[in-house]
Amino acid sequence: MHVFPSKEWCEALIAAIHADPQSAVAGRGLQGDLAAAILPEPPLDEPFVVYARTRDGKVLEFRMLEDLDEIEEIKPAYVARAGYQTWKKLVSSELDPIEALLQRKIQFAGDLQPIIERAQFKDLFWRLLGKVPTKFI
Repeated sequence: MHVFPSKEWCEALIAAIHADPQSAVAGRGLQGDLAAAILPEPPLDEPFVVYARTRDGKVLEFRMLEDLDEIEEIKPAYVARAGYQTWKKLVSSELDPIEALLQRKIQFAGDLQPIIERAQFKDLFWRLLGKVPTKFI
C-alpha cells in the first residue's frame, strides 16, 4: 500500500506506466516536462510538488521539488495544480481527468491540445491508477 501523496506512490505509478505497453501508444509523439502540484487542503498541510520529463509514454526523469517556487525556476512545458481533494478524486477514479481540465478544477498551464487529443486513452489512465495500491492520508 502506497500513501498518496508520496514519492513511493509516484514511483509505483511510474513503474505501472513503464510496464504497460499501451502507455507507449498513448504517449507516442508527446514529449516535454511537467510539474504537478497538490495544493494544501485538509488533511494535507504543505504542497506536494513533483517534476517529470517524459517522451513517448516513458518517464525519463522524476524528482520531488522543494516547493511551488521551484516550478517557476524550472519552467516546465506543462504544469497541473489542484487541491488535495481534487487529486484524491482523480486518483480514486471519481473525477474524469479531461472533464476536470475543461471545468478548470485543475489549473493547467501548457498546450492543452495534445492532452485533449489523447482523451481516448483515459481508460488507460484509470487502469494504471488501479495498479497502484493506494492509501490516502
